[in-house]
Amino acid sequence: MAIHVLLNTKGGVGKSTLSWHVMPALFTKLGKSFKIFEIDNNNVTNVFHKSTIIQDNTQTVKTSDKNIAAEIIFQTMTSNEELILDAGGGEDSLRVIEIVKSIGEAKINWFIPLNRNLAQLKNALNTYEQINDPQNTYFILNGYTSLEDIMDEFLFYFGNTNMNIEGIRDQLKIQREFAIPFSNYFEIAEMQNLTIADLAKISQELTKEEAKALFFEKFKDDKQAFFRAWCDYKNSEDAAQVLEHIFTDFLPFFSDGIQTEPKRTKRN
Repeated sequence: MAIHVLLNTKGGVGKSTLSWHVMPALFTKLGKSFKIFEIDNNNVTNVFHKSTIIQDNTQTVKTSDKNIAAEIIFQTMTSNEELILDAGGGEDSLRVIEIVKSIGEAKINWFIPLNRNLAQLKNALNTYEQINDPQNTYFILNGYTSLEDIMDEFLFYFGNTNMNIEGIRDQLKIQREFAIPFSNYFEIAEMQNLTIADLAKISQELTKEEAKALFFEKFKDDKQAFFRAWCDYKNSEDAAQVLEHIFTDFLPFFSDGIQTEPKRTKRN
């Protein structure tokens, strides 16, 4: 059991993708129970109310709530659940850092999502410095389009000697980061009030032939309904493929906590 803190002092960098889509999918895959604490003075996430992956495993609290630390400590002492703390931006993130550091003896992983924008990267670096726990802090490269080109896409993170750009990975001597691909299926799932893991379940539970037979029997008199169900199945297949890419990068760490370094080709 561990506390997984997802934060960045700047919004719009993929915290929701990580906390509501990726983390629940990972722990479900590993057979681990989890609980999401959304700690935010301004926003409440209610888009996933049809999710069977998340179900009732969420709690929303304001950073001004004086009982947050007590609630988290109670959870760590009485439950084997993995705790996912989704912190709001700005002052919310700074307050969450303060709260988590007051907890004491607990395994804590800090995750800082970032995109390829230089200004956003500076905010991520500021968050990293505020956390001040390098050994347990990991950057999440959110929204890459190609693993082959990820070092070019996240130029200011990895750096490039030919362009005389020193990346923060070398500056901070970072040995391990995680990466999440860009995918429309996160938003397609949200349109249905689901997580991407919910969307992927259809194709994971039914083979293509089983799905065809089921849909034909159910919608044999309604071709439009059959077509919609088949499109949902195809979307499910694609969503499952996105998750497999994510699992390849994340699962070794979350299975045993070993800081395995992904193989990324250094670009000059």
